[in-house]
Amino acid sequence: MSFSRSLRQLAVLTGTAIAFSTGGDLAAQTIPPGGMPELGGGQSSTGDEMMPRLFLGRNGEVLRLWQRRGDDRQGGGTVSLARATPPDKWRTLVELRASEKGVSIRDGALAISPSNDLAVVYRWWRNSPRAKQLRLARSTDGGATWSQPGTPIDGSSKAFEPVIGWGRGRTLVVVWSDERRADRGFDVYVRRSPDGGSTWESEQILSRFPEVLPADLAARPRLVADGQDRFWVLFVGLKRGRSSLYVTRSVDGGRTWSDPVAVTGESQSVYGHSLERAGDRLLVVWQDARIGKDRLYAATSKDAGATWTAPARVDHLRDDAEFDATSPTVMLGNSGEALVAWEDRRNGRPDIFLQSSKDGGVTWAAEDQRMDMDEPGTAVSRFPKLREAPDGRVALVWEDDRGGLEAIYLRVRSAGDKPKWGPEIRVSPAVPKVAGRLAELQWAPDHSLYVAWEAWTTVSGSLTKKRVEGKMLRIPES
Repeated sequence: MSFSRSLRQLAVLTGTAIAFSTGGDLAAQTIPPGGMPELGGGQSSTGDEMMPRLFLGRNGEVLRLWQRRGDDRQGGGTVSLARATPPDKWRTLVELRASEKGVSIRDGALAISPSNDLAVVYRWWRNSPRAKQLRLARSTDGGATWSQPGTPIDGSSKAFEPVIGWGRGRTLVVVWSDERRADRGFDVYVRRSPDGGSTWESEQILSRFPEVLPADLAARPRLVADGQDRFWVLFVGLKRGRSSLYVTRSVDGGRTWSDPVAVTGESQSVYGHSLERAGDRLLVVWQDARIGKDRLYAATSKDAGATWTAPARVDHLRDDAEFDATSPTVMLGNSGEALVAWEDRRNGRPDIFLQSSKDGGVTWAAEDQRMDMDEPGTAVSRFPKLREAPDGRVALVWEDDRGGLEAIYLRVRSAGDKPKWGPEIRVSPAVPKVAGRLAELQWAPDHSLYVAWEAWTTVSGSLTKKRVEGKMLRIPES
């Protein structure tokens, strides 16, 4: 295994941002193509705003979750949740911060219950003495008031990568990666609360296998819930030097869980994985280095995860092409349509490409569709994100440095039997020394589209400051 591939497997399972040097074609970008597409890359400073995420509340409101970076030794930092007030204002619902010296708050994840209860799980992180706890903030009135219990959810103080989901009634489930095992062996754990986070049942390990060697690891969980009794968890498992994706599920509200099932076949080094659900259909998409370079694959289930198809290739890159397909984003519609967008360098610098499936990911179209509309390979187009609207339209955003100015671009596909992609729309300003990166998007019930991104402002030399910015757009139906 190559040195860079070994580094990536470590980063996959630890969440460590590792910078790769891949050549001189980065233009204004600081994140090299083929680097660490999920982690964002670059150096963060105390006070930087980062990692915006957009959600749709039960009453149709759009919510934004983000964090402000603290100092690893001195502490600080916040996780914040705000509600959109059109056109471009945000009202903060809660700002989570530590009262203890030397403690940092980070890595929030939000879940919204069918009755509009809100729960944010986050990391309470202390450098000395070292502790990494998971804690909860919750609201039973849609965000008007909050409680923040001071007791950790995990029992190890070695937890990271939390995800959270609601089930029927007041059932709340938290899943995380944990390094309590000897020699920092990583495992995936789950804990269930029957009363919305007031009390917790015993922890369970989800990455349980008949044999676990000291070098075996499991991390990077993804959680999907149906709001009733069913939960699904996808995670990366590294066994005997080969990483695969495993799925475990619960059909009794998180009380018991199935043994993990591998869904990636003869995978080699998996990364960038997503788990999507539409009814009883599940879709897993990931990038995989089984042929030496990363290509995109999919596996699907029509029976809520009881059985899975064999992996299917998504992209149409040549196997001998000396570059990767990276940063996949996935959409699975209720009609069974699946879309995957990604970046690759077949034209020189990275462009954005799209693939579609009419059967939920079992088979894919014969050709990849290029989505950025400048001259092929002339700009660095990266980190796409897909989102379907309630009316059937689809939005695709990405970051793009055409002309040396980094901005967020958008295209929208019409609804109906013969959908068509519209022209590009530049969402963020294209100005010197300010880069728009890592965009997120969310449709609202009134058909407006919200976009959030990190704005990286060059202060001096290579020093940048980051803040979260956003915009609400009204896209006319074609």
